[in-house]
Amino acid sequence: MTRCALFTSDESFEPWLREFNHQFPQLNVAHWQHITHPEEVRYAMVWKPTKALFDRFPNLTTVFNLGAGVDAILSNPAVPSHINIYRIEDGGMSAQMNQYFSYFLLHFFRDMDLYQQQQPLQQWKVQPFRPASSFRVGILGMGQLGANLANHLQSYGFDVAGWSRSKKQLPGVTSYAGARELEAFLSRTDALCCLLPLTPDTLGILNRKNMSLLPKGAVVLNAGRGEHLVADDLLALLDENHLRGAVLDVFKREPLPADHGLWLHPKVMITPHSSAQSEYVPCVERIGHTLQAIENNQAPSGLVDRSRGY
Repeated sequence: MTRCALFTSDESFEPWLREFNHQFPQLNVAHWQHITHPEEVRYAMVWKPTKALFDRFPNLTTVFNLGAGVDAILSNPAVPSHINIYRIEDGGMSAQMNQYFSYFLLHFFRDMDLYQQQQPLQQWKVQPFRPASSFRVGILGMGQLGANLANHLQSYGFDVAGWSRSKKQLPGVTSYAGARELEAFLSRTDALCCLLPLTPDTLGILNRKNMSLLPKGAVVLNAGRGEHLVADDLLALLDENHLRGAVLDVFKREPLPADHGLWLHPKVMITPHSSAQSEYVPCVERIGHTLQAIENNQAPSGLVDRSRGY
């Protein structure tokens, strides 16, 4: 019987444990501290694992991350280099991301921010009409979440482009790739949506130099990682009226400190890392089938390339 350990850094393990034992009772998943024969464990389902996990299970070969972002694992020196890491490629998060970005993109496209500014002044002023095709959305990061978002946004008629490490072929989406094409991508983007993984190459990518390449009046939406954004650079560009607004879901420090300048800036909208959350049922289904494929000597998708960071 396959023996699997479940590790979470908080008290959220019970719903995960129930769902694993409901869908895949044969895997015999147990809380990592309740396993009496740790030498039998080969697999672990984890969220922000600590050194204690790897010390307890010396024969661990594979960990399955209970979320899409794996930077917390890759940056953890306690994770042995020989262990394979699998990430959740969707887990119900694509639909949530589509909803999140659609809401805020429509907010700016339909000038709701301007109407909010007019209301306390009792101004009755209709903003000029513009076709959806004139609103140029750019997506940083064209993995599964980014690609699904690009396809979804086309239903509004927006002009959608994506930037990634390598060229992508998506119907109706203009593809940019690599450092050489970043400037061209940014210069055509009215609304920049960041869904990048965090790697040495993407750290601080939302900086003054890059955000200044956006057209005047552009907006920035970040649901990737907080470390992608240089907050002081964003605040400066907002104050200079180069940028129209920003929507931020992720931050270098979470919760965002109460005295941070982002909180009270009138052009910034903040959400508490809530753009998309792992859903138990599809995540467990994905992990269970991936584990079974590994047991059958198959090569399922989702294996993290440590050299690339995702």
